[in-house]
Amino acid sequence: MVWVSIAVLSGLAAIVAWQWTVTAADRVAQTLLYQQGLTKWLSAAQDLEIAQRGYLLTRDPAYLASYEAAKKSVDGIHTDFTRIGRNNHQLLAAIEEVHKAQQEHLSAIDKSISAAAKDPNPPGQLSENSLDIALSNRLRDEIAAASRQQQLLFEERVAQFHNQSFWLLIAMLAILLACAALAMVALIRERQRVEALEITALTLTSTNRSLEARVKARTEELAIERDRAEAERERAEALLRDVTHRIGNTLSLVVGFINLHIRHTSDPRSLKTLTGARDRIHAIASAQRRINVVNDLELVRIDTLMQAVLDDVAETAGESRIHLTIEVPPLLAPAQVATSLCVLAQEFVVNSFKHAFGEDGAGEVNVRLRQTGETGAELIIEDDGYGIGASLYGGIPSDADKMLQANASNGGEGLGTKIAALLTRQFSGAITYEPVRQGHARPGTRVSIKLPELALTVPSDEVSTTEKGLKRTPA
Repeated sequence: MVWVSIAVLSGLAAIVAWQWTVTAADRVAQTLLYQQGLTKWLSAAQDLEIAQRGYLLTRDPAYLASYEAAKKSVDGIHTDFTRIGRNNHQLLAAIEEVHKAQQEHLSAIDKSISAAAKDPNPPGQLSENSLDIALSNRLRDEIAAASRQQQLLFEERVAQFHNQSFWLLIAMLAILLACAALAMVALIRERQRVEALEITALTLTSTNRSLEARVKARTEELAIERDRAEAERERAEALLRDVTHRIGNTLSLVVGFINLHIRHTSDPRSLKTLTGARDRIHAIASAQRRINVVNDLELVRIDTLMQAVLDDVAETAGESRIHLTIEVPPLLAPAQVATSLCVLAQEFVVNSFKHAFGEDGAGEVNVRLRQTGETGAELIIEDDGYGIGASLYGGIPSDADKMLQANASNGGEGLGTKIAALLTRQFSGAITYEPVRQGHARPGTRVSIKLPELALTVPSDEVSTTEKGLKRTPA
């Protein structure tokens, strides 16, 4: 810090000394300029006298032209002195004295020339009075005095310039010494910094090797734990698949027992109840056997599950005259939610198989599932059958509405309707019925089940595939 302060002070001193030196040099140059001006003034005064003598001796007008030119030169010199010396009062006082003597001399010369121009006699010998020697000498004395004054000032300013140049040299030497000292200090500190950096580098190298060894050991541990977790996951998946398969097989066994009771039951009402129970248990069993758990054993694919369950329902019903189409996008949901959706769709598909087309009719049943917003879905089951009764659902009445007749004879809603309503309420949903083609002989039925609290997830592989397709689509 001390050497930095010395360097700064030396620099400031050098700047001040340089400014002083430049100022002194300017003053020296200005003094030389004044001396040159006085020399020109003296030369112009001599030109005036030469022109006067020449005209008085010869009466040649050419001398008058030289006289006028010298006179203008004198006036110009006085004007220049007044301009460049406006801040130098001492110089202006001396110049005014010279100018005053010059004007008196010019007046005398003008009178002698005027008198000579009026004299008809030929020119003769010049007299002392006609040349005004005293005025000429006075002018020379004034110019000489001003020149001596400027010479003294010049010598004084030259001495001042040398003195300030000396101090400028001292300041520059001081700057050089300070810079050399700063360079030495910087070199010493740089060496110290390099040594500290080398020590730090060695420390970091040692620490890095230690960390690499720890990371390697930890990586090996994590690899072992990962393999162990993967093995546990595979075991859990196998166990889950086995459990779900066993549940499905158990429910299938229950279905077999119910079929046994159906074959030994003659009561129509009991037969209908057992048949409905068998179909619903069969749907649950089919869903359990076909559950394929993904995403950390939490979610299942709805599209493949519902396709398999409804195909199994159609195969069990033996309705080859009815064409079933299923339009479910690839979506994920918890296993319980997926099973509920399958049972819900099964209820209305079976109902369409039994009541929509009559005893020997053929037709189509379409099942669709779509997302509605971020936390909702809608399940739609359509058929092109005879439609449902308008008294309960607002549809077109038909003779084929056996389901509603059965419900009315039982005094209210049937078991299937209650189950569908119960499953729908799990997701805060609602069921609506409407004809597909208003006014047709077979208007069909559209069952819309809105499930606002059913959250479905798009599989990650489907999202990446969609994004790739969007990227490949030209703008």
